[in-house]
Formats: sequence, C-alpha cells, structure tokens
Amino acid sequence: MPSGISVIICCYNSASRISPTLKHLYSQKNISLRSWEIILVNNCSTDNTVEVATSMWASFADDKPNFKVVNELTPGLSAARKKGVDESFFDNVLFCDDDNWLNQDYLFLALATMQNSSAIGALGGRGIPVFEANEPPYFWTNQYHALAVGDQSKNNGDITDERGVLYGAGMVLNKSAYLFLTTKCKFNFLVTDRLGDDLISSGDHELCLALKKVGYRIFYNSKMEFKHYIPSNRTTISYYKKLFFGFGISYAILQPYRVSGKNFSYKYDYRYIIIQCIKKTLLANLKLIISGYYFKKEKHKYIDDLHGLYTNLGQIKAMLKLKNSFKKTLETQLLFTQELVNTEMATLYKKPLPVYE
Repeated sequence: MPSGISVIICCYNSASRISPTLKHLYSQKNISLRSWEIILVNNCSTDNTVEVATSMWASFADDKPNFKVVNELTPGLSAARKKGVDESFFDNVLFCDDDNWLNQDYLFLALATMQNSSAIGALGGRGIPVFEANEPPYFWTNQYHALAVGDQSKNNGDITDERGVLYGAGMVLNKSAYLFLTTKCKFNFLVTDRLGDDLISSGDHELCLALKKVGYRIFYNSKMEFKHYIPSNRTTISYYKKLFFGFGISYAILQPYRVSGKNFSYKYDYRYIIIQCIKKTLLANLKLIISGYYFKKEKHKYIDDLHGLYTNLGQIKAMLKLKNSFKKTLETQLLFTQELVNTEMATLYKKPLPVYE
C-alpha cells in the first residue's frame, strides 16, 4: 500500500456541520497532496449532505487532494468507518468526524508518527472543545472525556499499558493492522456504534482493544490538536443521561475483551454482574438524594454520580438480554480462540518505538 493518509469522514445528516470540517482539511500544511485523500461516507443521510460537501470542495482551488463520496447503506458509525477503510488508498486512515476541525499540521504530525513504527496500531490526538453556547459548568471537572476532548493521557507516546484506548475523533489507524484483524482474525465489531440518535457507542474503544489483543501498540500525541464543535444540546443533562446509558450497554457488549482465556468464573456470570450493578445503581442514587441533586437547579455538578447511575442501568439492561451469550463469542471467534501474537507480530518491530518528550 502507498504510504500516506486516507481521511474518512462519516456523515449522517451532516449538511449543517460539514463545511468548516472541509475548510480545515483544505488548509493542511507540510504534506504532499499526493500523500492523502478524503473519503466522505454518506451513511443513510436524508438531507443534502453530499451536495453541500461536493459543492464546498469544488469551490476550493484546483491544487488539492483527491476527494470522493461513497455510500454505506448499513446504519451505524462502525459500518460507515469500515466502508471508508475498505475504500481507502493509503496505508493509514484517519477518522475525522463531521464536527472535527483539524489543525493545519495534524496530518503532517500523524503521518510522521505512524511512519516511525509499524507496531503502532492506532494513534490519537488532543481535542479542544468549541461550544455553540457557553461552556457548561464543571466541564473540565467531570464531562470532557465523555465528549472526546481534552488530553487522552498524561504521557505522550505508547499508552498501551496505561489508558490503552482512544476516542475515535481524530484517531489514525494502521491499515495493515486493521487488515490483520479482519482477514487473519475474522474480526467483526461487537458494538454497532451510534445508530442515528441511539447513543450506543464505543466502537473506537473496541478497535483499540482488538488491536492490543493481537500485539499492536496504542499511541497518543498531544501535539496533534483538533477542535471539536459541540452543539448546546450535547451538554444538557438529558443528553448526558442517554450517553452514559449507552456507555453501559457498550460495556456489557464488550465483556469478551475482559475475560482472560477461558476463565468463566462466577464474576463473569451475568447474574453476578447484574447484582453488582444493582448495588452500584442504588448507591449512586442514594448519593444523588443525599447531595440534593433532585432539589437543586444546578445539575452539572453531579455528572460523576449520574455517570455511575446511568452506566450501570445500561449495563443491567444489556446483561438481561445478553446473559452469558458472550461465551459463544469466546468459543467461536478467532480473535479470542487463538494466540495470534507470535512470529508474525515480531516482524512488525523493525524500528524502536518512538519516545516523546
């Protein structure tokens, strides 16, 4: 595969958001126009996203990288990203959400980092929020990580054994690593990721977990910065509740990644998990009552407790439906049934892993 970056923008009714995203991409510096491309994945949009995007890109000067639109009829972010990767030309792909505004040197820094070592499976940058309205109270205390902004780690470089996962906004994926997962390991996402207004998520986390499982490394470079536009409806208490509930569902679905080998101890049984979640739910609700949450106008102060409450509620709902079906995944999917980290993976370590100051 040619060395470069394919920028994948997954769109669902993105007409009102896509223009500044494309403007920032057009403004990239220090990278050859033949070293990158843009793939816009139209994921079941019912508005004029494609027309707005193609018109905007056509309005720029002719000196620009290739731009193409592809359609993905299966709804959901994971399906759209998979389509983008399948259509990509270069050996790295970058997931640029339709509300991400990449700094001018983002692609240059991303490509330089990825070319340092073929053992890097995924690379993340630092999101900076741009609020439609005022910044919500306590945002940097208890909300920023949920909205894919802020530092992803205190350290730069290899964070595989520390945080180990990245948010999908601005994430760069080693395409060879992805193909290793899909061809050798028959990898398929367990989570469908967001379906329109349904906030089931964590496809980005699952991808990192799968890459780690076969020996690739997860990297972070805080110098890679992008702005993340956050509309006012995404900082409301009602939105956070839906978001946290979706986190809980996703956490339950990703149970196979937390089981070591064929360790089917009682702690992995759905009944034990549900009981623990009920206890945590009651405790979180009690804390909210005692702290006065239900009687005060200012609610954002209590986001951490709401996170615990609704995440556990989501996990209870999912576990009641899934029960111990995750065992079938462990027994049938190659990613979990074989030790795939061996001589093949050893060939990836051609250069030392880069270290950042």
